[in-house]
Amino acid sequence: MPTRSYYFPRDFAHLEEILRAEPGGFPDDETARFRELGLPPIPTTGALPLFLGISPKTIFSIRRRPRKHYRSFPLKKKDGTKRDIDTPRTYLKVIQWWILDNILNHVEIAENVFGFVAGRSAVQNAKYHLGAKHVLNVDIRQFFPSITIDQVREIFVSLGYKEDVAEMLAELCCLDDRVPQGAPTSPAIANLVLRGLDEQLSHLAKEAGHRYSRYADDLTFSSQQRVEPAFLDSVQQAVEQAGFELKPEKTRFSGFEGRMEVTGVVINDKMQPPRAWRKRTRAKLHKLGLAPRLTRQQLAFLHGIVGMAAQFQDSVQMQRLSAEASALIEIKAQTVVRHSPQPILPNGLTVRQAEALAMLGPRRTNAEIAARLGTSEAAIKKRLQEAFRKIGAGDRNGAHRWAVKHL
Repeated sequence: MPTRSYYFPRDFAHLEEILRAEPGGFPDDETARFRELGLPPIPTTGALPLFLGISPKTIFSIRRRPRKHYRSFPLKKKDGTKRDIDTPRTYLKVIQWWILDNILNHVEIAENVFGFVAGRSAVQNAKYHLGAKHVLNVDIRQFFPSITIDQVREIFVSLGYKEDVAEMLAELCCLDDRVPQGAPTSPAIANLVLRGLDEQLSHLAKEAGHRYSRYADDLTFSSQQRVEPAFLDSVQQAVEQAGFELKPEKTRFSGFEGRMEVTGVVINDKMQPPRAWRKRTRAKLHKLGLAPRLTRQQLAFLHGIVGMAAQFQDSVQMQRLSAEASALIEIKAQTVVRHSPQPILPNGLTVRQAEALAMLGPRRTNAEIAARLGTSEAAIKKRLQEAFRKIGAGDRNGAHRWAVKHL
């Protein structure tokens, strides 16, 4: 299988050459048509396996029995309910990466859509509404599962692909005739499917004197005037006509006299995370300051605070948190394995044993660890055996979990 296709040339001349080398060649008028579209030339269903360097039988197998090419598991949400995740296995994932990198990411997305777009973020989505006095937040229920294979097929047809090619691309991106939550193509597909709804909601907002933006399934409307319930009725009608449904429990009207929040960012006077988040973070920083040593996860948390605070330059409290996190990094990074030649280690581990434990990962072999640490496979085996005994781990999975928590 090939590498991620963002390593390939930015244009598609190399794909045109592949097609010209095939019996029958690649007509000049087709070349011109795809160049004008700015998309990879896929004139037939047989072109995609050629580009990927795989057998057409692989594509056929995935389309015929897609379920066996996914790994499914539940993921617990904040509210305690479970979300079903369907993540593609290696062969299908690489195919979906190719579709994402070469087709979906080449389609322009509206400037007021901030989710799943490179260079845009939840903080930018909040900034889009900074200065407003009233906000309406609504959520789409079952966002990805609500998108059907027919809608996905229509997207590829609208981009300029023939019906049979669009059918193939849609089947490679869907599971059980729906967009799976967990596939790399799903977020970009969702943005394209919602283009019509985004245009309609933008028009409704403009007519009412409001602003509209979307971050994934979070729809936000803001205004200098009160957002009337009748406007929400119009939004709900537009969403339902597009084939989606709102979550009434997530609908929220707010004004300048209370807390106005957009995608997790408070926008009343200036942008900053909610007070509860800042309070929890201060408490955690205090706790880390009292600890004799840090773990890799805790060090990453501190770096995350510094990075996050950089997005809130006007927030005095966030800059204080950043300064405190930076001070802890300066003082305590030397206690973390692989960040210092003499870290503070638990359970009587030696530095070399801790380094070997820290390198454990799903399906990572002793040979791979040895190559990364510049030693022999036999040495790694011996270090891990001794480390397992010291931490009481019965297998590699248990040792990996222990290392994530304690190193």
